[in-house]
Amino acid sequence: MRILRNYVLEQLLLPFGVCFCVVTFIFILGNLVTLADLLVNKGVGLFDILQILLFFIPKLLNFTIATSALTAILLVFGGLAQHNEITAMRASGVNIFHIMLPVLILAFLLSVVNLVLSDQLLPRVQLAYRKAMAELFLKNPSAYIEAGKFIKEFDNYIILTQKVDGNKLEGVTIYQREEGKPTRTILAKRGEIISSKADKTVMLKLYDGTSDEPNPDDPTSFYKLDFETFVMPPFKLGFSGGKAVVKKTKEMTIDELVEEIAEVKVREPDREKRSDELNELRAIMHKKISFSFAPFIFALIGLPLAIISRRGEAIISFSLAMGIVAIYYGLFVWAMAVGKRGIITPEVALYLPNVLLVFIGCYLFRRIVYV
Repeated sequence: MRILRNYVLEQLLLPFGVCFCVVTFIFILGNLVTLADLLVNKGVGLFDILQILLFFIPKLLNFTIATSALTAILLVFGGLAQHNEITAMRASGVNIFHIMLPVLILAFLLSVVNLVLSDQLLPRVQLAYRKAMAELFLKNPSAYIEAGKFIKEFDNYIILTQKVDGNKLEGVTIYQREEGKPTRTILAKRGEIISSKADKTVMLKLYDGTSDEPNPDDPTSFYKLDFETFVMPPFKLGFSGGKAVVKKTKEMTIDELVEEIAEVKVREPDREKRSDELNELRAIMHKKISFSFAPFIFALIGLPLAIISRRGEAIISFSLAMGIVAIYYGLFVWAMAVGKRGIITPEVALYLPNVLLVFIGCYLFRRIVYV
């Protein structure tokens, strides 16, 4: 029995490694064109490009580990079933569940690793990535602003420009969002980016445009003001006091999210707003936990499904894996939406995809174990 279990586990290693590399490369490939443009056309240094790429890879780990585990299981166990090796094991008196149990244990351990990465590594990487992008913007503003693309990294501002030439901009549109007030709009024919590395700030100087200005008699309404030159207040790029980056919720660990939840309960007097903030924080925290167990969930689904399908071809296994992954992540998108809106409490909503797939996996296991 031990020899057979070791044989199955060894067969899983190569497909897992190959799939992990292929899926990671596919996702990186989509960003290589952008990075190449930064390197060739916008003068960004090779070291900065490699740093951005290095920060990007860990963000894929939750997805690539789970997807690779599922694909490897479908490929190996589908091949065993297709070549009647599963039938031979049963004929020899081997309980097929005893062969699958080590795979489930290994998938559970991968899920624990996923949880540690998601809770400890990924928030730090995301924070370091945003800080690196802010530093890059300070050194080379034109590398960060892309013509025709909305820039949302500035607090309360959304910036759109039609043409970028170095630090010169043309056709600038700026939307300023303020809570409880209409969105303020600033339009300019031309603009100029002025960055300060010492203060870690960026300032926009605009020319020939119009600006929405608050009406003194009614601050909730605006009137149009034409200008020849308009200097925007310096943007901090997420820096606090020019020294440290303020963490976003997705950059917090579970412990930090728990602390933030406790602080929101104390500092936010408005009941509705407090409820919205708490729902979002709880949804992010519970998704971090629930989503990390995708390798175990996929193993629970993939093992019996591979034997039932009896197909061990790489293309079929990969296609089937992508179908399961799409359904699972689609359920998580739905769970996040209803959890954040409070339709279902986040503590329940974010575990529903896992519970649903566990029931399906247990049903499929029952079909193949008790044949």
